[in-house]
Amino acid sequence: MIKSSFATALLLGVLALLIVTMDISETRVLVRHGNVQKEPLEIVLEKYICSESRVPIVDLFNSAQAILPNGDTYFFNDIGNVLLWLGRQKNRDAIVVWVYAQDTNRYVLAQNAWYSRVEITPMGYGFGAYEYHLYGISDYYFKEVQRFALRGETLLHPMVNSLLTSNKL
Repeated sequence: MIKSSFATALLLGVLALLIVTMDISETRVLVRHGNVQKEPLEIVLEKYICSESRVPIVDLFNSAQAILPNGDTYFFNDIGNVLLWLGRQKNRDAIVVWVYAQDTNRYVLAQNAWYSRVEITPMGYGFGAYEYHLYGISDYYFKEVQRFALRGETLLHPMVNSLLTSNKL
């Protein structure tokens, strides 16, 4: 009896602590509505939240934006996050995805970008976008990196990490 009441009190205490420490302020942005032009929006750092990992976007490098046909814009702090999120969407061909290019420091269409797999990224997936093809650095197409992300072939996988960093894959 005492053990079960202690366990219940402990569980309620943990839940109360989680509720108290949650950041549910209205100053954070998860989704912006009404982007019918389907252009990338200006991100205010630490105000916008990644739709996949639910952490604030603190740097534009490796960030991405996905715009649904109705104009809802979702924000991501890592290209790997947008690739995983996109894989779960039903109408993925109608979604416009923008990625931040490391070589030109601006957003480019994800379909037109070139990708690297060995970048240091916020969530550790390793995908970096480039507007221009740089031989030996950005050699992958969007569909290729999307397939890599969905199969789990990222820098988070120890064997893939070892092969990519030693330039054997």
